[in-house]
Amino acid sequence: MMNQSHVTKVPINETLGYAYPVSLDIQSLLPMPKEIFTGWFGNMVSSVSRGTETPIELPALLGLSVVASACQRKFIVELEQNYQEPLNIWTIVALEPGNRKTAVLQAMTKPLMVWEREAIEQVSAEIKKTEAERKNQEAQINSLRSKYAKAKGVQADDLGKEIVHLETALPEIPLIPRLWAQDITPEKLGQLMADSDEKMSVISDEGGIFDILAGRYNGGIPNLDVFLQSHAGSPVRVDRGSRKAVHMQSPALTMGLSPQPEVLKSLTSKPGFRGRGLLARFLYALPESRLGFRSLNCEPVPNDVSHEYHSGIRSLLDIKPITNSYSEIEPYILKLTPSAYVLWKEFQKEVEKGMRDGEIFEHIKDWAGKLPGVVGRLSGLLHCVEHSNEQPWSIEINDETLSRTLTLAAFLSRHALAAFDLMGADNDLNSARKAWQWIERNRLETFSARDCFNALRGTFKRMSEINPAFDVLIERHHIFESSYTQGVGRPSRKFIVHPILVETWK
Repeated sequence: MMNQSHVTKVPINETLGYAYPVSLDIQSLLPMPKEIFTGWFGNMVSSVSRGTETPIELPALLGLSVVASACQRKFIVELEQNYQEPLNIWTIVALEPGNRKTAVLQAMTKPLMVWEREAIEQVSAEIKKTEAERKNQEAQINSLRSKYAKAKGVQADDLGKEIVHLETALPEIPLIPRLWAQDITPEKLGQLMADSDEKMSVISDEGGIFDILAGRYNGGIPNLDVFLQSHAGSPVRVDRGSRKAVHMQSPALTMGLSPQPEVLKSLTSKPGFRGRGLLARFLYALPESRLGFRSLNCEPVPNDVSHEYHSGIRSLLDIKPITNSYSEIEPYILKLTPSAYVLWKEFQKEVEKGMRDGEIFEHIKDWAGKLPGVVGRLSGLLHCVEHSNEQPWSIEINDETLSRTLTLAAFLSRHALAAFDLMGADNDLNSARKAWQWIERNRLETFSARDCFNALRGTFKRMSEINPAFDVLIERHHIFESSYTQGVGRPSRKFIVHPILVETWK
């Protein structure tokens, strides 16, 4: 305990005032507003949430990932001249086990599974026929090679030409159509995307993909390039050893994940995840689990709601993108109405201010810097949902759709702050928590910075490292810096603990 003889008594009411302590813990978060989603998509999200007694955030964000799976590489949003965004998104809904995440994932991804199954059935006969033709031609080529080995002169030349002709005419075996994957390495993902019109989705009710990205199968060496490039749509060119080369012009990767909250806590410690911008690309939701408060009298999703959802996703899947003379995809361009653009521009400016020091996004500038673009992507997805049975590219994104998107963005912003807090993005706040744990453990009414530093030397190596913690505690009204006369030895900051908090210890 500090030496009380150095304290200059200060009246509590003058020093402390009436400010109430602000919690150091992650603040409770409001649920996602239901009015964001309308029509067949909104009905499905609400019905699945009720039917499984899960937070609405789970079917909503997994469902948006399904919509993105159907729209990516087909549409882009033009927010301003020379500023376009693709429609692929990355989402995370952090929930503990036991929340029926698998049931929700199955319900929301069923249209993708049905589409893949039907596409495979359609192509399977062609695959068998082409495989047979290829084997016949390969047998003929092998027979000619045997003759070529013994031939000479003109006969060898003729056989050589015939072999070359047959080899160049070998039919390509059709690829098995794929829309999404779960447990996949970056190397395999690149190959799969290159064979699937440069697009793919990773949708899972777990977070195992993070272990793979961190190098589970690669000696602990992170391999993030294909993922990062495929979120932005940057060209990918991979030429490694004996592996098939992977060249993509504008890849698109969507992710929809639901890991446990404990998984999130470990992500910032994985090399490159924060520094290279992987974590800044996700949209986060940390909903409150309903475990312990469920009625356990679940109602199944009505058939008409499920049918409309399947039809809507199928309509988007069946839209054929434009291709140019080089057989390259040229996505349809979605544009904002003038009034919607004004709303988006105002939002972009507010986010920019929010990234200043001391403002709301100070500690997650990497995430917030992408937020205006994310709003463009999300508004494009909501627009495609609204006009799934029409031609979405022939209708501009209106201000009503953008307003609902901005409501979603406000929700996602609050949850991103909480998610990065959970992942330890705000070092000063984490330091404040450690200092407060020491204060609370020792039931201190007054203390000095030197006392706290000496007790926590294992965590803080220099006084300059712990001083920001005191500033956070002052800012959140847990402690107040007091006035003292100079005592013996080196001066040290001295503090009084808020009496309301002291009362809770008695």
